[in-house]
Amino acid sequence: MPRNMHFCQSRATSIDLCAHDLALHSQNKSNLRIFAGGEEDLFDDIDVVAVTEPGKKPTPAKFYDPLSEFGPQLIVVHQHLETAFQIITDFPGTPVILHRHGRFERNSAFKRWKYTRKMNRLAGIIWVGEDARNNFCENFTGVKARSVVVPNGIDCELWSPAPKENSVIYVGRAREDKGVFDLAQAWLACAERLEKSGWKLNLVLAVTDEGEQSTANSLRQMLSGHSSSVSIETNLDAPSVQQRLATSSIAVVPSIVAEGFGRTAIEAMSCGAAVITTHSGGLWEAVGETGKVINPRSPKEIATALLDLADNQPLREEMAKAGRERVLRLFNIHQIAETYDDMLMSLWDDHVSGTNKTQGLIDHMLVSE
Repeated sequence: MPRNMHFCQSRATSIDLCAHDLALHSQNKSNLRIFAGGEEDLFDDIDVVAVTEPGKKPTPAKFYDPLSEFGPQLIVVHQHLETAFQIITDFPGTPVILHRHGRFERNSAFKRWKYTRKMNRLAGIIWVGEDARNNFCENFTGVKARSVVVPNGIDCELWSPAPKENSVIYVGRAREDKGVFDLAQAWLACAERLEKSGWKLNLVLAVTDEGEQSTANSLRQMLSGHSSSVSIETNLDAPSVQQRLATSSIAVVPSIVAEGFGRTAIEAMSCGAAVITTHSGGLWEAVGETGKVINPRSPKEIATALLDLADNQPLREEMAKAGRERVLRLFNIHQIAETYDDMLMSLWDDHVSGTNKTQGLIDHMLVSE
């Protein structure tokens, strides 16, 4: 788990949660170890080693000694390409797989050529969604490392519905490109009508740096005139987030950025919330036909969708039922973890046997039903 990750209970990103859940439910749990930057409240239900003091970012070099001591036969690096390249150099006989949670920037032709040379040393690349993988294949045609897709999975028993309240929820990073200001503007536009019906807005924000703290402060100021109907909470642990989602009737995932997948969306769907989301990146892969999909950067469309759902309980319940059924069918962590373990073994087998598979031979798990 390289830089900008927070492998802990209070500040975990979607990447941290994905890695944690795959490890926790892996059939190889007893033989794996997570290496991450230090945190005050590291996850304690799997084998984790901190490579830095709490609050210090782990540079690629920080992983060398603890990895050498562990002696792994396979290494998975989440998200950070340069860390993967450094580990390949440091451990030339060990297969290294890159697990990507979003798109690569297109970059210049020279950078793509440079990255292509390096990525062909990988044992494989795992993507969380088809959109990110397809975008990569279009822009990095020379990469011959096998490219596979395994979506996020969640524990549907933990992420489960509870009796619903008239509440709208946003769960995610306190960043402008997540569309949270669009949601705030939408609430301001329709708050008078929604408040008369007893509706409330809950922003559950992950704040991990000064920029995100500034965003959270701006949101508080922006919505200060509606303190009776708006709550803003930061850095809740997973059980608290689960409780908030379980009682929410509507969840909004208004991302502007092209998301690699949409973990927040499937968490909300599993908890029985009707989901409003944009078509940015791989969000459609998570929601499918079960959500209300709108354009990004459109507070007006968010407001219209909120009013439509707030006024139509049968529609909310129909969407909630379809969403949870979709998660149970496609994104149950037990199914996903088994697929992930199988993919890792397949990539490892290909690497040690010298099998050369090109980008044209793409393994993937269909999630667009």
